Amino acid sequence: MDNQVTEPTSSALNVDGAAQAMGAFLEPQAHEKSVQALEKEVLDDLNGRRDRNDTLSAESVNEDAEQDLYAGDDEAVTIVVDGKTVNLSKAELADAYKNGLRQSDYTRKTMEVAEQRKAAEAQIHRASQERQEYASNLQKMAAQIEGALNQQQQIDWEHLLDNNPAEYLKQQHLYQRRQAAYQKNVQQQQHLAHIAQAEQAHHLESVLHTQQEELLAKLPDWKDSRKAEAESNAIRRYLLEQGFEHQLVDSIADHKAVLLGRKAMLYDAMMSKANAAAKRVTSIPQKVVRPGVGESPGGDGRQAAMQRLAKSGRVEDAASLFAKFI
Repeated sequence: MDNQVTEPTSSALNVDGAAQAMGAFLEPQAHEKSVQALEKEVLDDLNGRRDRNDTLSAESVNEDAEQDLYAGDDEAVTIVVDGKTVNLSKAELADAYKNGLRQSDYTRKTMEVAEQRKAAEAQIHRASQERQEYASNLQKMAAQIEGALNQQQQIDWEHLLDNNPAEYLKQQHLYQRRQAAYQKNVQQQQHLAHIAQAEQAHHLESVLHTQQEELLAKLPDWKDSRKAEAESNAIRRYLLEQGFEHQLVDSIADHKAVLLGRKAMLYDAMMSKANAAAKRVTSIPQKVVRPGVGESPGGDGRQAAMQRLAKSGRVEDAASLFAKFI
């Protein structure tokens, strides 16, 4: 380094070295500058080391903290689920807890909706029963009023008016009251009939919606409206070809009936293809065996398989025959 003080060594100095050393001590300003420069260099070196140590310490702390964090996530926790011991990390356990909360909340809300629906259905059922009883009572009352009106119509009103005007007025008033009661009874019955029709329509709509959900659960492909329409039309044609009446086919609401019709349609289509394949197989010319040359011991069984298929027409026999040609 420039202006650095040269310390004497134990070895002997030559003339030039002694002169340089003496000159350095004889120049106080140069000596002072050299000392200040040396102090500055030492301080800079110390500060640089301190900064590097602080940086390394901070980095070490961050790395240690990060390692501790990840180490905490990777730390296994043993829990028991459905009677089985499961090892999960803390992160996995936290995710499982969150998923469990979401599932629990979904289950709770689903149960609440189911309970509310059940309570509403019970209330609707009670109201329907009460209306049915009321309608039955109205019909009985209407029959009684109608019978009384028929009896009053047998009265000789002119004779009654001439001989007993007071009784005439009494019977006329009673007749009018009974007619008004009968008309009101009929109106109430009509009103109850309209309510019953609306409830029946709502119930049918609910049943159809439920059956549609059940059907889509069994046939996910039917979520595609085009595929659902194509297959449903095919099932309808198949049922009509089997002799079912149009009204009966159009009134099918149970998803199990749709599944059964679809299964029968697919089975008949498969059997038709199998029978066609069996006919093609039986039309294949048989192999001519020369005299004295028999089939290999055991043979491949094609002839026997063809005979079984020709007799039974079963899909299993057709598959067995096809396997022997592969």
